[in-house]
Amino acid sequence: MSIADYEQTAEDHQAVLVVVKPAGQINAKTFNHIFDRITRCRHVRLPDSQRSFCLRYKKSSPVENNVWGEFQAHRKVMGLLVVGKCATAADTGAIQERYNLLKELYGSTLYDSRCLIFGMKQENGTNAKTNMVYYSSVEDSFSLDETVREFAASLFWVLESKRLQAERLASDKSEKLPLLLAPFEKKDLIGIDTETRAFRKRCQGRMRKYSGDLCLLAGLTQEALLHYQASADILKSANDWLWLAAAFEGTCAASVTVQYPHGTTRPPMPRNQSFSGSPKVTSERKLSGSLTRAASDSRLTSTGSALWTAVSQFLDVSAPPTMSPNGLPMATAEFLQDGKAKNCLSPDEIIEKYKEALIQYSKYKNAAVIELEGIIKATRIMITQRKNLQASEFLQNMVYINIQLTDEDKIQRYNTLSGLYEQIGFKRKAAFFKRVAAMQCVSPNNPNPAWNSCYHLLQETLDGYSLTLDPRQFPREYTYGWPAIQLRILHEMVYTARKMGNPALAVRHMSFLLHAMSDHLAPYERKELSKVLESYTAKVPGTPVPLALESGAILPPVPMTNLPTVKSFKLLDLAPHLRPMKKPSSQASSASLNSPFIYSPIQSRQQEKKDQSKMDFQWVSGEVCEMALQVINPMPFELKVQNMSVMSEGIVFEPLISNLSLPAESGPLGVTLLGTPKTAGQLKLVGYVTHVLGVKSHCKFKDLRQIEEPDYSVEVVPELPKLQVTTSLPKAAFGTTNHNLGLNKAKETAVTSAAARLYAGESQECVLTLQNVSQIPVESIDISLDTSISSPKVPSGFFTWNLENTKAQLPLQPGAMATFTVLIKAVGEIATQDRKSAENEEPSSRHSSPKKSPQTRPRSMRTAAMTAPPMEAQQPEEEKAQPVDAVLKLTYSGGQGYEEGYHRQASIILHVDVLQSLLVSKVNILPAPSPRHCHLTLDLHNVTRHEVVISYPDNDDLIIESKQLKRIAVRVERFSLPEPCTSDAPISIISPADARSQQYSQQLATLVDIRWKMPSSGTCGVVNLEGIPMTPEAIDLISISPIQWDVRIDDKHYDTEEPVQCMVGRPMSVKVSVTNASAEAVEGSTLVVQPYQDLWNGTVLNNVGGKVACVGCQKRDVKKMEPGESFQHSCTFVFFCCGDFGLDIRATCASRVRSQDHKWVFTPIVRITVQDKAKKSP
Repeated sequence: MSIADYEQTAEDHQAVLVVVKPAGQINAKTFNHIFDRITRCRHVRLPDSQRSFCLRYKKSSPVENNVWGEFQAHRKVMGLLVVGKCATAADTGAIQERYNLLKELYGSTLYDSRCLIFGMKQENGTNAKTNMVYYSSVEDSFSLDETVREFAASLFWVLESKRLQAERLASDKSEKLPLLLAPFEKKDLIGIDTETRAFRKRCQGRMRKYSGDLCLLAGLTQEALLHYQASADILKSANDWLWLAAAFEGTCAASVTVQYPHGTTRPPMPRNQSFSGSPKVTSERKLSGSLTRAASDSRLTSTGSALWTAVSQFLDVSAPPTMSPNGLPMATAEFLQDGKAKNCLSPDEIIEKYKEALIQYSKYKNAAVIELEGIIKATRIMITQRKNLQASEFLQNMVYINIQLTDEDKIQRYNTLSGLYEQIGFKRKAAFFKRVAAMQCVSPNNPNPAWNSCYHLLQETLDGYSLTLDPRQFPREYTYGWPAIQLRILHEMVYTARKMGNPALAVRHMSFLLHAMSDHLAPYERKELSKVLESYTAKVPGTPVPLALESGAILPPVPMTNLPTVKSFKLLDLAPHLRPMKKPSSQASSASLNSPFIYSPIQSRQQEKKDQSKMDFQWVSGEVCEMALQVINPMPFELKVQNMSVMSEGIVFEPLISNLSLPAESGPLGVTLLGTPKTAGQLKLVGYVTHVLGVKSHCKFKDLRQIEEPDYSVEVVPELPKLQVTTSLPKAAFGTTNHNLGLNKAKETAVTSAAARLYAGESQECVLTLQNVSQIPVESIDISLDTSISSPKVPSGFFTWNLENTKAQLPLQPGAMATFTVLIKAVGEIATQDRKSAENEEPSSRHSSPKKSPQTRPRSMRTAAMTAPPMEAQQPEEEKAQPVDAVLKLTYSGGQGYEEGYHRQASIILHVDVLQSLLVSKVNILPAPSPRHCHLTLDLHNVTRHEVVISYPDNDDLIIESKQLKRIAVRVERFSLPEPCTSDAPISIISPADARSQQYSQQLATLVDIRWKMPSSGTCGVVNLEGIPMTPEAIDLISISPIQWDVRIDDKHYDTEEPVQCMVGRPMSVKVSVTNASAEAVEGSTLVVQPYQDLWNGTVLNNVGGKVACVGCQKRDVKKMEPGESFQHSCTFVFFCCGDFGLDIRATCASRVRSQDHKWVFTPIVRITVQDKAKKSP
């Protein structure tokens, strides 16, 4: 016997061996289907008896094994089933010939046989015999099960007769017993004395052992145990060690059928993952397509022993049995402890007996196969008993058994050894022997190397070496397994795939090798393997789809995520001028305002933990968008990445292809990928596509450990137009060291800029050209100005524009252009003193005659002074420019986006350097002879390098040289403005007095037109008077008095500046009539007539009590004067000395917007010349 049965178990000792063979024109599929139906009948219970026995079916059994039937009865073929299919009578003859040939081959041990013929009915066949069974077709073979049961019953009764005959011979001591021999013992029989006592014991012991085999096959387990025990005692005394070992093995087999009624075939033991620290490996990692043993997968355990029949009466066999620590069902263990099973070995005794048997087998070289099968059976028993370490010792001895085997037997031997190691949890050893079996398939001595079998066996070793072909489950963050062995296995799989003629499979494995094991490769190895992969993909390109194998296994695609390695991925927002904006709805704003919570730290923290995969910006449909990546090339050569683009889900997205060339071992390098969303909606980016070394990869973010988010979502809004903006002015050249943060931020978002250099008061136009460079018409345009980036604040009116002409051209079609003009008015500073110094300069209420000398006139003139200190004390730097910056925001929209409320905003930076031209200082307001006018005097200082010509109304041109200061006087028509109403006005930081001052200052600037021109350059401009602080006195002087005066001196109307002649001691009557000419009532008015003396030396005497006497009251109070109402006041003055006197006639009333009262003075001033004698006035 030289062929081992690696599928044997201890339960096979109680099963009758039946060989099922095909014959005729029957295909493998049909034969396997019929074989499966036949194998359903494994346990047969006889109808007329309580006996039962088991059958074991095999498709082939070597004749060499059949000669060992005397040594172990379960090895010989006792039944034969021939399955054939025919269509004609001639085919039937061929099947019968095949059937007769097989009967002759197994005739020495055959008990019974049947020939099952499909495709012909029995009445149509010729030479029909009782052992020939006919079926019209496979589908109509309903009686096949009954035929197999009848055949099994026939085998049983033949076996029963053989058993009875053997028991009779073994129990009859008077009759001479034959000597049962093993095949290799026949040559040792020559020369042996058959009459000795030892020979007779040997014959008796072997016959008792043979009777035990037949009893075990016939289902009499208890009788078999008795025969085995008796034979062991006899054979031991006769020193028959080979048969003694067989008796021990028979005892173990009978005990196993009692103690393990459910069989010794168990699923593999799961390895304790806590010892190795390895991650949990799911069942998905195990690839299908392994070379499994069909018989062992479908094996049914024997339950036909008589003892188990007795035990089953006390058990609920439908429920899963509870196991004892020895692997026994609890009920069986209790049954054995009660002593109901005599001579049955315990679990530990079974292992000891097997050890003794194997020791005896090892003494015989020709029994090596028996020893090998005994180790396999003992190992399976220990697996059931969960004695894994002892099982590994048995398997280690199996390796050293030297048997001359064919390559196919070696493959099966190593494959069986691997399967047993896997069942005890020794996965790495199981993988080792599986790999040895794979190498045996393609050994150099094998003339027909089985590369497919080699590949499938290598595939089964992956789990043992902690290797998976799924890149998503292979850990790259840490080392799991043995990299050197894993590399070796992958190399062998690549080579095997090539030999199989499957280049796509070789490309897939080589791609996985470079992807998963690149960290364990030397630089030169990575370079060489990359070249090999390129050579493979030159014939068959690598695809990103699963690869189906012939075995049914599915190899997942291998994305080359490390070629190149993407370190980061980020979606980029559109350029600031292209970002879509949407005006917030009124409901959302009102909801936020109505919320009772001002601030919540919990809400703030939740906002910080918001989903980073959802972008807080938006893209626009139909426009190119950008994604930024940082890539690393780990390879020692220049890596060319072709057809790189992004993968998306959701709306339609058109990626743009990019080709990269990365230097060797470089990075991180910035890469920008582009794409265009075609529709509006939610866009999700899930990965990117590369084509590297001939392999196309779909790399998803969820498979990249360095990318935190599995995908990135961004909202795409409907299409919007795009405007290109250009200006007629040159672009601004900003310095690199600008500390204006607002300006720096504006520069980042502006589309263009415009710069101008102007003198204060000069104006210039900036023409902006708008061109629609998109395919969407522009339907709305609006412009606003942001001056918050400028310091100091930009004066009002500095930038002005009119957009009506541009709006009239809407809609602006694609490619069309429109223009609008921004007028820049440079406004300079006004040098003025502070309010405190102005208030300290108490204005005089006496007025000198305008015909007096200029040296004395300012002392007597009543003025409103608003001037600064002398210009010589604060000379400005020459040609020093004051920068003025503003952002012109252009808001526009159109298309579908306009209908949904979206728009765009383009920013244009306007930068103006303002040079000082004429500084205004010492601004005074003087009363004019006419009550409808006043005089505005001011100093103009030419701070430029050029000569300036000044022109203003009612005067000739005035030339002011460079750095020269000159004073001018401009007649201004008085005006009045309504006082601001403060009763219902909201709270403001500007006081009513300041608001009134601003009103009068602005109005004054509009009334005064002073222009300048530089003849050398032709530059011209206006003098800016905006911002002049107006004191209450100045406002009273420039305002139209609400009171109309009528003054009579000695009953003569006074309306001239000529002095009144009066004699010393002569009474002079003064009659003053006051009328309210305004539209509002005047409350709390006081009329005062105050005499004074002007010495014309800069001194005014207010105390003239000894010089002038007044008959009557000099003051009169009026509570209220309605509009149009008037009142009169009269008094008489007597002068006691000569001199120049005057009367200060004024009216005051309370102001609602300031603390000081309003004062209105009668003009012209009443001047009186007192003489001793009466004389005429000149």
